[in-house]
Amino acid sequence: MTSRRSFFKQAGLGLAVAAAAPALMTERAHAQPPAGQGGHPQDTFRLGIAGYTFHKFKLDQTLDMLKRVDVHDLCIKDFHLPLTSTDEQIAAFHETCKQAGVTGYGVGPIYMGSEQEVNNAFAYAKRVGVKTLVGVPFKMIDKKRVSSPELLALINTKVKEYDIKYAIHNHGPDMPELFPTAESAMELIQDMDVRVGLCLDIGHQLRDGRDPVQAMLTYAERVHDIHIKNVTEATKKGRGIEMPRGKIDMPAFVRALRKVKYSGVCSLEYEKDMSDPLLGIAESIGYFRGVMDATR
Repeated sequence: MTSRRSFFKQAGLGLAVAAAAPALMTERAHAQPPAGQGGHPQDTFRLGIAGYTFHKFKLDQTLDMLKRVDVHDLCIKDFHLPLTSTDEQIAAFHETCKQAGVTGYGVGPIYMGSEQEVNNAFAYAKRVGVKTLVGVPFKMIDKKRVSSPELLALINTKVKEYDIKYAIHNHGPDMPELFPTAESAMELIQDMDVRVGLCLDIGHQLRDGRDPVQAMLTYAERVHDIHIKNVTEATKKGRGIEMPRGKIDMPAFVRALRKVKYSGVCSLEYEKDMSDPLLGIAESIGYFRGVMDATR
């Protein structure tokens, strides 16, 4: 078995590359497989970044950071592309991303508290031209957001109408009534169309005392998006941290991705140092690439 120390050594190479100057990144791009494949074309999954990571930054700053860590897939948040965007604004957004070598592969998470908000979200995803909608359908009970089976029933019809995958984002122990775990979501959607599935947040899964590796293996067919991150401990007190320093067994998780032939995106959602996240993003992306190399 590869030791934690050897994984750090492997990850160090990826980190050094990710943090290098633009000229080096250009050289790497010519030497490596096509963009968006995480540097490993034999893998069926891609490496991306969740838009929430950049919620304090404008689009041009976001794209610059993506370029600096050589990541080419972005899950779009509405602070970069509002739900009310016109077709012209959407086209301009995509062109700006294209010029930076970035593809917006999905949208969300989008919180939906009514039928109208569900309708609006699916119409938005269609206009944006993506096939993955990360969402959180809820209803208000005693001033708390609670999972909504009623809206899920509507969503089950919408995925068929639009042929768009709907990925429920689990929220961990901070919101115990609002899809805290993959298991809690699956209880509500297990009999629905397979396009109604999960955005598996592996950090929140562990913080709720569940094993993200087992969730990946168990629900593979229904995992439509993944938020990769690491956390300090497997309890509610766990907080986001640079990926090499947390408690999730990343090598085991990467092996699980390969075992089930996951074909979506693993998007880093980095929630530490959000006013100045680039170093943590680079360390995490570099480490994950190192794990991919070391587990091969």
